[in-house]
Amino acid sequence: MSSALSLDLSAIPEDQRDAVLAVLRERDALREANKRLEHLVAELNQVVHGKRSEKLSEDERQLAFEDLETAVVEAEAQQDEDATASSGPRRSKVARRNRGNLPESPI
Repeated sequence: MSSALSLDLSAIPEDQRDAVLAVLRERDALREANKRLEHLVAELNQVVHGKRSEKLSEDERQLAFEDLETAVVEAEAQQDEDATASSGPRRSKVARRNRGNLPESPI
């Protein structure tokens, strides 16, 4: 959370400081998750396209795919958890339709 230390919290109104810190923590967590997923994708690319890719057995290849699937599921679960925690009651949008200006029917 080095970015939070470089930010002057005294310039932010007191009632908004907690929200700013929460956003900064969430950003740092997302960066870490992104780094982890990029690393897994790089490993998968190495397994599929690397020098030894043709020498790998099907089990070894499948293991790499399972690791990636597990990481994706974990990231999606974290994303869903964050979405449910941060979302409040949402208003549904009313579809705007112009039903009054239909053309005359030729019948």
